[in-house]
Amino acid sequence: MLNKKPLQTIALLGVMILFFSFSIENKPVNYKAKSKAEKNAERSLISGQPTAKNYWEQYVYSNYQCLGDSSLSYDAFYNGLKGYYALKEEGVLKQEGILTIVDFTQHSSKERMYVINVETFEIIKKSLCAHGKNTGMEKATRFSNISGSLQSSLGFFLTAETYSGKFDYAMRLDGLEAANSRARERGIVVHGANYATPDFLKRNGGVLGRSFGCPALPKEDATEIIDEIKEGTCFFIYADNLNYLESSEVINQSEFLTFFKA
Repeated sequence: MLNKKPLQTIALLGVMILFFSFSIENKPVNYKAKSKAEKNAERSLISGQPTAKNYWEQYVYSNYQCLGDSSLSYDAFYNGLKGYYALKEEGVLKQEGILTIVDFTQHSSKERMYVINVETFEIIKKSLCAHGKNTGMEKATRFSNISGSLQSSLGFFLTAETYSGKFDYAMRLDGLEAANSRARERGIVVHGANYATPDFLKRNGGVLGRSFGCPALPKEDATEIIDEIKEGTCFFIYADNLNYLESSEVINQSEFLTFFKA
């Protein structure tokens, strides 16, 4: 006589599989791929080994969570904070406690400039920020340190003096790396611009206007932001650019890690 129980079990499993498949297909996807740096941080949390490297990974990871704003890419924060402490240890920074990150992995319609208090890990200010005319359209993809290129430069800068000129109120930047060493002679400055405003975005199909290489800000916000970060703070322009990341002497030095001990 045929045993019906196995058949009933198979039928029940089939129904469950169909239901499970339907649930997965119709479940809203809210997934953000984790970067290699973020995965390394999580592994260091699991290992619990009291090494300077692990302590650093945990320090970055926990303070990234403190920001409460995952729109800033983890890699931009990781490398920005690493460079900040490296420059601080070298005595380059004239004013400590402030780190500005321009995250060029983001679309130009996003508020991709972050002014961060690195003592409390609070975001003091977020802003739209334009990239260079020849750096790309809606996203920044090409970078240069050459005069006349009309492209943005990557890397770490030291904010410098303010002045009044054709941009009204502006702030000079001094490049600290090979990738941006000509910033001052190229006239790469932080300034306000009418093409870097929310109103311009609406009129231009959701794409910000572009500069001649300057990190230009909304006209109405520029003075406040410049006054917050001027005269010797750390300013970092980031993109997921392998050539820069592998060649940056600021990012790739690790002597400051000796200060991150458990």
